[in-house]
Amino acid sequence: MPDLISIAVPIFNTARFLPAALDSLLAQDYPHWEALLWDDGSTDGSSQIAAAYAARDPRFHLLGEGRNHGASAALAASLAMAHGSHIGTLDSDDALEPDALSSMLTFMQSRPQLGMAYSQYVEIDAGGSLIRPGKRFLTPYSPHQLLVEFMTFQFRLIRADAYRACGGFDPASRYGEDYDLCLRLSERVEVGHLPKSLYRYRMRDASISHASRLRQVRASFDAAQRALQRRGLQGKYALALGVRARHVLRPKDASSPQGDGA
Repeated sequence: MPDLISIAVPIFNTARFLPAALDSLLAQDYPHWEALLWDDGSTDGSSQIAAAYAARDPRFHLLGEGRNHGASAALAASLAMAHGSHIGTLDSDDALEPDALSSMLTFMQSRPQLGMAYSQYVEIDAGGSLIRPGKRFLTPYSPHQLLVEFMTFQFRLIRADAYRACGGFDPASRYGEDYDLCLRLSERVEVGHLPKSLYRYRMRDASISHASRLRQVRASFDAAQRALQRRGLQGKYALALGVRARHVLRPKDASSPQGDGA
């Protein structure tokens, strides 16, 4: 039986962009997926759009309680209902390339030692036009470097058993839930990078990454601080928020931070 891929799609007031996100799932050249559509209390018609897709194709599952809990809680709750052997996430204002699922699954199947893999991405504007290639993946991956740079940004595919073993998304880790998850996974499993652009990340002023940038930076800093403690490195390194509101990792006996951080 082909591997089932579970994709969590947290939805909150993205009616303008949601059809493009869900259409990108319908356009996948790998058909064995389920989409967990969690409506997080939308008031702009997003829930009706999600319901229409669920009525159209049984691979879409409409979830949610009609109240706003935040993306971290939505992701944790929806993926608790996942049936797939592999899981991923898709923001409701972004989109996947047509070969995203097939490419990532083939990559992971050829490397059974991997618990998670991530791809490259491009940035698009509100109208869907290409702006530029993304940059986060340019930094080579290592569990240590992940403490200060989020290179495992998008698109990620995770083995379901690895996701559950590390505790999954933390509902309390609001604004930094994906970074927190990647840090915890990096402490348990091998991570691989597929050098292929498979995700379209939409840049818009109303997104969390713009409107709540300071809270996101602080949440990322807190996630890295927890990782430092889990790894027993707090006696060797200290984290500090560096230039451009980015945190940096430095030896505790150093007088100044080294590097620009994440």
